[in-house]
Amino acid sequence: MDASPATRPRADGALAPAEGWRVRHHASLDDIAPEAWDSLFPGSPEDWAFYRAVEDSPPEDFKLGALTVATSDGSLLAAAPMFQVDYRLDTPFQGRLRKIADWVHARRPGLTSLGVVGLGSPLSDSCSIGFAPSLHPSGREAILVAMLDWLKAEADRTRAAILAVKSMGMEADAFDAAFAAAGMAQVTSVPVVTLEVTAASLDDYLKGLKRQHRSYFRNKLKTLPDIRIEFRRSADGLEAELIRLYEATLAQSGVSYGEFDRIGPGYFHAFLERQGERAQLMLFWKGDTLVSFHLFHVGAHRIISNKMGMRYPEARELNLYFINWLKIIEIAAERGIPEIEMGATTYAAKLLFGGHLERRWLHFRFRRGLFNRVARPFHGFFDFERNEAELKKIAAERGSLPFKYQSGKLHP
Repeated sequence: MDASPATRPRADGALAPAEGWRVRHHASLDDIAPEAWDSLFPGSPEDWAFYRAVEDSPPEDFKLGALTVATSDGSLLAAAPMFQVDYRLDTPFQGRLRKIADWVHARRPGLTSLGVVGLGSPLSDSCSIGFAPSLHPSGREAILVAMLDWLKAEADRTRAAILAVKSMGMEADAFDAAFAAAGMAQVTSVPVVTLEVTAASLDDYLKGLKRQHRSYFRNKLKTLPDIRIEFRRSADGLEAELIRLYEATLAQSGVSYGEFDRIGPGYFHAFLERQGERAQLMLFWKGDTLVSFHLFHVGAHRIISNKMGMRYPEARELNLYFINWLKIIEIAAERGIPEIEMGATTYAAKLLFGGHLERRWLHFRFRRGLFNRVARPFHGFFDFERNEAELKKIAAERGSLPFKYQSGKLHP
């Protein structure tokens, strides 16, 4: 398993290395036993059921699936969700640049959109590539090279222009050699905010804040008596309204990531139906009017925020954004869950809660070598951190961005 990852084509479309394991594509996670998949991602709230839920209601224009690497007897060594989509190269652009890009795309979409085949999920801020715990680091690297070889073969078959690995975290450092062998470049993707929770209650959490922030949040909580909070295990009868609130919140954010902001029409139902108690839907009501929701995963060690939506102008009048997060913190504190993944965007507000940034990386290459050489001087244009106005403002105010860890491979 730790030897050379050289592969050869098979009649069934898989790629098989000489060592006896093979890379295989699956059109659906139904081909993979849930317990086998989850054993490669121990403790992750984004498990087999989550990725299967995304399959049930995929974002428009995405083709989803998975890659696995297994031994000859069928034992899983590695697995990852995958996607194919026509990707807008201007996705990292925001503000004025995005308006110009939208104008160009409306008239000549072929200039801005290219086919992509990639590892990761459009609805996760982390690229989940799971490996068997018994694998030596060199074996993991060999397997990732083989998976990237499969992406290249698939790109050749479908004539996709770009191969990508979306949103890897600090684990990307261990695979520098594998990405280099595949000829892949690296830029930052959108970072996420994570918050460590050591308090045993919301009140303890607030007491641990600086006086200024404690007073600020207590003031935000003054509207709490005007709101009724409900937890549901089903989105039945609410799906259309949840989508309206989600889209209203996207419109208010001023930031757009195109295809990767979308959800399918049955997403909320699938999310809750597939994941059982690990999936939570928190609803906020003003009288009989639904004014906000928060959809999230609950794991043993981390809560991951998935989608949030609010009605305007009620959201501002009732401080719904802050109450949403304070309720999530309360849940984590009372259940002893040590970390919350708050997600991307609205960074300044999220950092007020005491969180830090976690960097995410986008690895990519064009299928044709000439395009890689031509594009190399322009990689900065496709770097998400450098195009995020709010991050630039935070860096200017603080002197640097508050990352939880620093890879040091790119810019600080």
